[in-house]
Amino acid sequence: MDIRIEYCVQWDYKPKALSLRRTLEAEFGIVAELKPGDVGAFEVFVNDNLIFSKFQLGRFPDDPPNVGWVEIIKLIKEM
Repeated sequence: MDIRIEYCVQWDYKPKALSLRRTLEAEFGIVAELKPGDVGAFEVFVNDNLIFSKFQLGRFPDDPPNVGWVEIIKLIKEM
């Protein structure tokens, strides 16, 4: 499984992307690729399929410290 996280550098979303990558590595044993993206981007791809889009939804996925990226983990497990 290949996972890619595209994130906005301008808005400093890299810390969120790194947090998600650490969580996915712990959960699945896979190190996600981090890729700078468009302004405002926080998009998650699995095997080149978009599974989460901040552009489309207008929000971030559930993230720490509240729930620990549960939404993204669930989406990946449902694939």
